[in-house]
Amino acid sequence: MRRMLRLAILCVVMANCLAPLGIARQVGGAGADTIACRVLEAHASTSPAVVAVVFHQRDKIDQARLSSALRQHSGEGVEVETGDGKSVSATVVRLKSCFGRGLLLLPADAPAIKDGATFMMTFSSGSGKN
Repeated sequence: MRRMLRLAILCVVMANCLAPLGIARQVGGAGADTIACRVLEAHASTSPAVVAVVFHQRDKIDQARLSSALRQHSGEGVEVETGDGKSVSATVVRLKSCFGRGLLLLPADAPAIKDGATFMMTFSSGSGKN
């Protein structure tokens, strides 16, 4: 848990440092790829103010698509739409040590996401890494 929290802190710091430089990417719109995901576990922290969510695909058929998207977009911005229809920007990270799993870093004021919940995650397909 401590290791995951340290990783979450590092990713939040990196995202906040890179965004002003114009390195952060826009998501959604034309060329976007949306995948239904399921929360395995969610943890909130007040210092730093972040919600860390470990997740994988909701539907088995999307396993390869999610795996590819995580490899291509690790460390990038995504849009997350929760079950209640609220949308929030987040950072997604591929967990190399947990096959087929990702780590989602949300702002602390994001809509609550509980273990077992589902959400839609939109990756920007026009701006990937190789």
